[in-house]
Amino acid sequence: MKFSFSIHPIFVLFLFVIVMQGLFDVLLVYLITILLHEFAHFLVARKLGYNLNRFTLMPHGISLSGENELFSKRDEVLIAIAGPICNLCLAILSIAFWWIFPSTYSVTNLFVVSNLCTFFVNLFPIFPLDGGRVALAILSKKTQRKHALKILKSIGLVVSILILLAFVLTTFFSANFSLLVLGLFCFMTVLWEDKTSVYQKTTFFLSKKHALKRGIVVREVAVDEDMTLYKLLNQIRPDSLTNFKVLKKDLSVLGTIKENQIEKLIQIYPASTTLKIILS
Repeated sequence: MKFSFSIHPIFVLFLFVIVMQGLFDVLLVYLITILLHEFAHFLVARKLGYNLNRFTLMPHGISLSGENELFSKRDEVLIAIAGPICNLCLAILSIAFWWIFPSTYSVTNLFVVSNLCTFFVNLFPIFPLDGGRVALAILSKKTQRKHALKILKSIGLVVSILILLAFVLTTFFSANFSLLVLGLFCFMTVLWEDKTSVYQKTTFFLSKKHALKRGIVVREVAVDEDMTLYKLLNQIRPDSLTNFKVLKKDLSVLGTIKENQIEKLIQIYPASTTLKIILS
């Protein structure tokens, strides 16, 4: 699998400001937190058969993306929530260590804070944050995805303005600069939205084209007719081509699905569709 890595020009300016303020250690911890967050997205996406292979350092964090559309809104939700769940688990585990090894508090305190902040901020319904992706998947069931994106962009701008107004109000008492940072973060997330920040389904047949030059194993696997298309995807191996014999309850053959047919099927059917329905 090929990966690409790029840095947004504004991030360079952002990095310079952070370093000049002597907060490089804080930035480093947050970058580690965000990398773990994105790695959780990557693992779940890979498990579901998607290729998220483009990493971009943005002013608001790290963008992990691919190209083309999802074939399942359910998958979009599963991939989106993987990041925040990872951060929450890391925070809980680190706090648990405080009880067992109190001396670790001073070392992991900032790591816990960064994970909790990343967890809560990513719940905001702002695309392309994870909460925004979940909201996009839900809205896309009721309206066109393009229209849903416009709705979420409007929500993002409203949320950003409200947070910045809250900061202005605090200046009359004791200025809360955390609100300023959060407001700017949300605003930049909307402003520098990656239009290609959607998920790409791995191309099964083409990914094995080069392997054919040295030979590749063809295997045959029997599966139940009630197996879903989603579970069938998990049966595919990178080192072989698979033909699936779909069996009825009485073990008679309902039909055959070849590996190179699956990519077309996922463009037609939801991931939860059973093989019995596909072959009927």
